Amino acid sequence: MGFLSPRWRLLLALTLLSSSATALQGCSTAGKPLSLADVDLNRMYGGWYLIATIPNGFERGLVAPYDVYTRRPDGDIREDFYVRRGGFDAPLKHFTVHDWVRPGTRNAHWRVQIVWPINLPFLVLYADPEYRYVLFGEDGRDLGWIYSRTPRITDADYQALLARFQAAGYDACKFRKFVQAPDQIGQPGFWSDKIKQP
Repeated sequence: MGFLSPRWRLLLALTLLSSSATALQGCSTAGKPLSLADVDLNRMYGGWYLIATIPNGFERGLVAPYDVYTRRPDGDIREDFYVRRGGFDAPLKHFTVHDWVRPGTRNAHWRVQIVWPINLPFLVLYADPEYRYVLFGEDGRDLGWIYSRTPRITDADYQALLARFQAAGYDACKFRKFVQAPDQIGQPGFWSDKIKQP
């Protein structure tokens, strides 16, 4: 799986672990299903900066992660993911992923095909009315992301978005901000592990 982006390798690993645990226990430990947003796909298209995540082994060291969503000719979603790992002088990596929406979910239950035939859930939990911010997650609440149209957001907006995760059953204290600019390395609240100063 070396060609997969770190985020999608993580999703695959956690999905397989979750499936194994459910099979062993005979029931799901994910809790109450998440409430999903009502999504206008045309307004979702374009570029998004990844602002925050719940730290995990596969996303450690990511610098300035950025996603671009566009409509594919077949009507599905093309995801272009750009990122550096370890520092701002690291080479820019680009990954292309095939996403699509499950019918009847108000465009909020996405499926992500990281490698055929495996596809994983990627749930839109909240879309800002002006499509400035989007929250993605999954029912197990082990993964969650804050996306923004801009690489920096106000602390007030960040806290309000964390509150939405908390209300959805997440532990909002687990989230850390991605480093989107060199001056953020080592700052409180930023996930700077394995990132070198420029």
